[in-house]
Amino acid sequence: MAEQERVLVKHSVTGRMLVNSMEGVGYTFDEPGGLTLITLTNVAADKGAAVVELKAELNVFRFEEPADGPVIKHWYYVGDQPVTYDADSRRLTIAVQSEIEYRPDQYWA
Repeated sequence: MAEQERVLVKHSVTGRMLVNSMEGVGYTFDEPGGLTLITLTNVAADKGAAVVELKAELNVFRFEEPADGPVIKHWYYVGDQPVTYDADSRRLTIAVQSEIEYRPDQYWA
């Protein structure tokens, strides 16, 4: 099994999937000035608009799935940080203020 990674943006209240990197969405993580900045590319306009509309109620996750180890889950808290969508470039940008990293196997073993 090859190592994989995926990013999900969900509505925290309903659990609705808003953006899934497994559906042709690219992403990068940068850390300018202490914040984590997540840039998602190739995001459809309706999905980008939904994320911006629900920005106060987002759950953002990154799953690392190593070839020879348990899944590592990263849960990003957006808080009051900016969330923007540019329809021309189909680019969604989410700034997050904190991150919790954990291994689900340590909780559900």
